[in-house]
Amino acid sequence: MSSILIVGSYCTFINELIRKFYKENWRIYTLTSNKTRIKPMHVFEQYQFRYDSDSVKEIINSCRPDTVLFSGAYDTLNQWEEDKEITESLHFITGLSNLLMSCAVLEVKHFVYISSDKVYEDKYIVDIKEEMQVSPHSFQGMTISQGENLAMHYERTTRMEVTIARIAQMYGIPMNREDCTDLFSEMCVKALVTGRLKVNAKKVLSALFVKDAIEALYLLIKAPERKHPLYHISSVEEVTEEAIARLIQENYTHPIEIVDQTIGLKYRVVLSNERFCEEFPFQVKNSYQDMIPQMITYINGHKNLFLYEDEKQERIQSGYRVLRLFRKAVPFLESIAFFIPFFMLNNRAVGSTYFNGVNFYLLYVLLFAVVHGRQQAIFSSLLSVIGYCFRQLYTSSGFYLLININTYIWIAQLFVVGLTVGQLKDSFREMEVDKNEKIDFLSERMSDITVINYSNTKIKNYYAEKLISSTESIGRIYEITSKLEKGDTGEVLFAALDTLSEIMEVHDISIYLVSDLEYCRLVSASSERARALGKSILMKNYRMIFDVLTGKQVYINRSLERNLPMMAGALFDDQNNMRIIILLWDIPYEQMTLYQANLLTIVGALIYSAVVKDANYLDALAYRRYLPDTTILMEAAFMRLVDTYKKAEKKGYAESCMCFVRCESLSLKEIDDRIHQVLRKTDYVGAMNDGSLAVLLTNTNEQEAIFVRERLEERSIQTYIGKVI
Repeated sequence: MSSILIVGSYCTFINELIRKFYKENWRIYTLTSNKTRIKPMHVFEQYQFRYDSDSVKEIINSCRPDTVLFSGAYDTLNQWEEDKEITESLHFITGLSNLLMSCAVLEVKHFVYISSDKVYEDKYIVDIKEEMQVSPHSFQGMTISQGENLAMHYERTTRMEVTIARIAQMYGIPMNREDCTDLFSEMCVKALVTGRLKVNAKKVLSALFVKDAIEALYLLIKAPERKHPLYHISSVEEVTEEAIARLIQENYTHPIEIVDQTIGLKYRVVLSNERFCEEFPFQVKNSYQDMIPQMITYINGHKNLFLYEDEKQERIQSGYRVLRLFRKAVPFLESIAFFIPFFMLNNRAVGSTYFNGVNFYLLYVLLFAVVHGRQQAIFSSLLSVIGYCFRQLYTSSGFYLLININTYIWIAQLFVVGLTVGQLKDSFREMEVDKNEKIDFLSERMSDITVINYSNTKIKNYYAEKLISSTESIGRIYEITSKLEKGDTGEVLFAALDTLSEIMEVHDISIYLVSDLEYCRLVSASSERARALGKSILMKNYRMIFDVLTGKQVYINRSLERNLPMMAGALFDDQNNMRIIILLWDIPYEQMTLYQANLLTIVGALIYSAVVKDANYLDALAYRRYLPDTTILMEAAFMRLVDTYKKAEKKGYAESCMCFVRCESLSLKEIDDRIHQVLRKTDYVGAMNDGSLAVLLTNTNEQEAIFVRERLEERSIQTYIGKVI
């Protein structure tokens, strides 16, 4: 299963990208710097770190992705406002540099940088091709262009493959207001909010729907190789701002006013996708004429997601202000309403035998201080003072009231008690708010811990399952290698291909025998690619492989040279002589590790043990296999060997050719001596049921057998070809 690390904040583009790669059975990891806890269901693991964090290297080393995709120009986390441009540019470049460096150090195979047509800000008459010089003027354009230069530098100076994909004006159906980053969605939302659109009819551009862009990216990433490091991905469908505005006007139910602000010369930026379409089977399926009505339908159905609070309230502005004012006035109206009965009770209590000692104003102030706090305590105290003074004027003059010390003592008592109780009420309220905030904080932490625990449990279960069902377990290795013991005599090296294929998870495997100090002869191979080095290998021509193997180490093709195997191992006899060479050709890059090298060594040792055992068994039965005083196989042994190569040929593991010998004037001993001077150690001579002799030339076809027959004829041994086995 292939894997990809997607770097960028979640938006329409990233979410659609995740869905596509999940549908294609890729394992998906995400790295985002915003602190969201919501992980899309199709993401295997999510990491939340800044792109310039030191943890990025550990993240890449942990997930070991085949491809890292940096959303770059379409990362919605980047805010390109005038007051943030320099800061965003710095974060963009440092984050990209950290990602590229980490990927290069950890030998990630493929890095994809998503760029846009923002790097072209001049006017162009013709479609813009990849070879044309960029012309950024804004901070955003210059930053994206610098990112391209940085990515291209790593392409030239490291072994990592870096691809730049310039996507022209990508748009999609946005999820919310923050997701409206493209021209189409911005115009749709502006028409909803203001009912007016200002357009420039001379501005010509080409836009690409997000699903088409993702389809193109998938074709680019899944390809086994790419011819160029830079591609333009575009619909090449020209459209003007005026045409977009007219389409929006036709599809909105409320009237939209279009304000023509066409000035200056024609401004045209259209990327050519000729290079991309020539290399990949890409076809644009969605037009803006079909997608803008769908976009408007979605925005109309989810207005709450696309309108800010002040914009929502502008539609009911007068009613909202009255309601807000009324809510603020309710406590004051309530205080005034309760003051009237308390004022009347206080007046009735004056001169009363039973209630003369009751201070109703104090009770009134305490009531509102306890219920509403300090603000209403002050307001109710003021009302109480007014009521008290008004009642005192019934029996005394205003001047006397001003100079009477009891008046000030009473007022001080009322305010002290009211403010104290009100302050306590506000303190308790603040404590309650603080407590709720702490509860929310701890709940959030608990939620984070739950998410982390779920992720850890998922990873633990994954590796536990992998460990239990692993094809590399000792029990599994024993089960597979036991097939070597069950194989017929002489079939060990052919059965070894199946064993290696199952354990190492490799399809292209070849096995060579070391015939002398200089050459290796092909014994069996599982595919044409596995035969790429030929049927005979001159060791000195591949010193980079055999120098490593001679030191009893496993060769690993870390430079990824296509004409060499990805991994190779050698098997040695008791005298430390190299006897068998195993070449693995299509081993996945992520498995080219020390562990896999050790695994190849162990499996090779098991195979060599079976080979030695088989050879010893055959040597022990030599008197039953060979004609007396010769190395010519008897009929039964020879036909068993022929059948073995027939089976191998049916599987595509080997090829062979059989020549029949016609030489009646020579004895068997003379024929044996002459033939074996010409044949290789892997060729065999045997008796047939009619008394004639035959030669089995292994890993040789009829055309190649001509040279052997010519050498035999030079030694007075006539041969003729039977059927190809």
